[in-house]
Amino acid sequence: MTENLNILHTMLHTWSDDEITLAWGMIADEGKRRKKMKTQKLKGMLRSGDKVEFESGKMGTCKGKIVRVKTKNAIVEVKGQNWNVPMSMLTKV
Repeated sequence: MTENLNILHTMLHTWSDDEITLAWGMIADEGKRRKKMKTQKLKGMLRSGDKVEFESGKMGTCKGKIVRVKTKNAIVEVKGQNWNVPMSMLTKV
């Protein structure tokens, strides 16, 4: 664990339930903000025909080609099948 995570671990054991609830909300909000920023950045970079990869729970790492870029998702062709993948999950190859 990093030093920051060690500090957080110690704080979690000393905070009240209300403080933990507040911290949980702050962490969730920051995660949403970062996901939104990543989506916006990728939407500006990705175009139809680009090669990308993403992690699938069933198939592991999937590599494919973008068929269409939508508002928050992209249609990605993987082994002849089209997948509707959230932008935040995609990595350009």
